[in-house]
Amino acid sequence: MIGTVVAGRYRVEAELGRGGMGVVYRAVQLPIERPVALKVLRRELVDAPKARARFEREARALSALPHPSAVAIYDFGEHEGMAYLAMELLHGETLSEALREGAFGAARAIDVATQLADVLAAAHGVGLVHRDLKPENIVLEGETVRVLDFGLAFLAAREGPAGRMTREGVVVGTPAYLSPEQARGEDVGPATDVYALGCVLHELLTGKAPFVGTEMEVLTKQMFAPAPPLEREGGLDVPAALDVLRRAMLDKVPDRRPGAAEIRDRLALLDPDPDRGRVRASADGYLGARAARMVEAAPASEPSADVPEIGVVGEISPELMLGLTANGIAAFVLSDAEPIDGSTRALYAPGADEAALRALSAHGLPIVTDHAKGDIAGLTARLAAGAADVVLRPVAAADLARKLLRVTRDG
Repeated sequence: MIGTVVAGRYRVEAELGRGGMGVVYRAVQLPIERPVALKVLRRELVDAPKARARFEREARALSALPHPSAVAIYDFGEHEGMAYLAMELLHGETLSEALREGAFGAARAIDVATQLADVLAAAHGVGLVHRDLKPENIVLEGETVRVLDFGLAFLAAREGPAGRMTREGVVVGTPAYLSPEQARGEDVGPATDVYALGCVLHELLTGKAPFVGTEMEVLTKQMFAPAPPLEREGGLDVPAALDVLRRAMLDKVPDRRPGAAEIRDRLALLDPDPDRGRVRASADGYLGARAARMVEAAPASEPSADVPEIGVVGEISPELMLGLTANGIAAFVLSDAEPIDGSTRALYAPGADEAALRALSAHGLPIVTDHAKGDIAGLTARLAAGAADVVLRPVAAADLARKLLRVTRDG
């Protein structure tokens, strides 16, 4: 791979690391010479549907997360049958590496945990659950905390390729940071990330995870053992309120754990540096930042806090879905069994014929479809069958987003 130019614009320079799913390279984006991290699905997994779906899910998760502590995604695509993901290249050390030097003081631990709670609050706000928060997936860039590896994440409100993939009863995550519900193979939600954050906070303060032992011993303790006391050699000087919060985060019952936003706010009150405020990412900042990070199309409209939900009826490429996200559209694929709810503002029906458009019109929502360039008769027929607008093939994300925003505004 070294020296290869991927997709005509990413020159691979060196391997940074590899895992079970993919290999990460340092690359340069041409012609602007921007350093990037290029994650490539391992060749032996190219034909494995679940591996490909998880890889695509990471791209969608990163694209959906409105927060500066998340890693920016620049591009996602395929090169000679090989899926790739171009991301921001980080410079720093993992929290796991930093902790080899010993536990953090209370002030630094509070600062790191506050930033982690902030990015989790943003993720949970868009329905995203990480499921594998741990020191190896946290990078320290000076005073700034970044969260990696959303490959296990799912969108809690969606099923299918971009949503939940793991069956109930299957344990996913890293044992030392698993919530009790994860250890039992049960369904998970935002409270699962809160438990993992409690484990990380414990390790920040003591230098070790709350529960240690063999994998089975750790899983058993996660499910049944109470939160251990804060102990480390030389003693600890920790505010009592911080220990109370840590114990609440490690509660065995998910519904009793505080939310990430509450944790962030409670930690901020304990921060000895009152001027060290963390700015929450707003929807406006998210849309503007996401569009600026994308390689190709610029936003079709000005950023807005009102992000319309668009139901997709039919097949849509991952690249087009990401392009819609960058242009301020929250698109999701509707299944045959999934009812169209009141939050759906419009429908995109790629490849729909006149009969399909007439059937979809019964929902009372504006519909955008696509059609071949130059076929005026076919275009007219689709408008007559109920389409509010038609985008010409090949479909560009910015063009489609512009039409969808218009029909949601006018409809």
